[in-house]
Amino acid sequence: MPLKLNTYFEDFISLIYPHTCISCGDLLPKGRSDICPTCVYNLPKTKNHVIPVPQFAQKFEGIVKIDKVYVYSYFQKQGIVQKILHELKYNDNECIGVTFGRYFGKDLMTEASIPSFDFIIPVPLHPKKLKQRGYNQSEALGKGMAQALNAPLNLKLLYRKKHFNTQTKRNKIDRINIMSETFAVHDSSMQGMHLLLVDDVLTTGATLIACVEQLQKLNPASVSIAVLAGVK
Repeated sequence: MPLKLNTYFEDFISLIYPHTCISCGDLLPKGRSDICPTCVYNLPKTKNHVIPVPQFAQKFEGIVKIDKVYVYSYFQKQGIVQKILHELKYNDNECIGVTFGRYFGKDLMTEASIPSFDFIIPVPLHPKKLKQRGYNQSEALGKGMAQALNAPLNLKLLYRKKHFNTQTKRNKIDRINIMSETFAVHDSSMQGMHLLLVDDVLTTGATLIACVEQLQKLNPASVSIAVLAGVK
């Protein structure tokens, strides 16, 4: 009986405060809390784990050695993906990151050639930023991917030792120079291991380049990258 009463109460509350899709604004079906099935279906997926998109890999060529660059969707201004990212980063919605990390991981599982990753490593936030936001959006994505790929999440290997304000107005070279001393790794042998570095957005690639440079100091067999959204 208590369970049925809870259900009635939830139904009553949803009449007063209906759940709507963060993208299109339509009412959500029961059991959905953020985004409707239609908007998930209409995501501008890159599918670059099946058909490569050279523009993404080219952001790293000649700078760091990366095995694969996996990008779940294209970033489009005012599009569905931007709304998801805004919800994840600024609306205290950690769960949506876990959900889309899981979607992403399941998509990658359809590609037989992906390696079995030994560790999934989210791009870390500086402790100051983590305290402000309350969670790391890249870690939320990593949690979902770890569930789908059945790989352990490693939150201790890579850490951020410097905090900078937004770098959006700087060019790629300036960003790379600034970020080069931002991250560090704890001494640990990764020899022979396959690592997957996870972040929310790929723009110039400067943050990811700085992280990969640090991870490669540990001599892994490979470092791949997975991001929720990419700017070509």
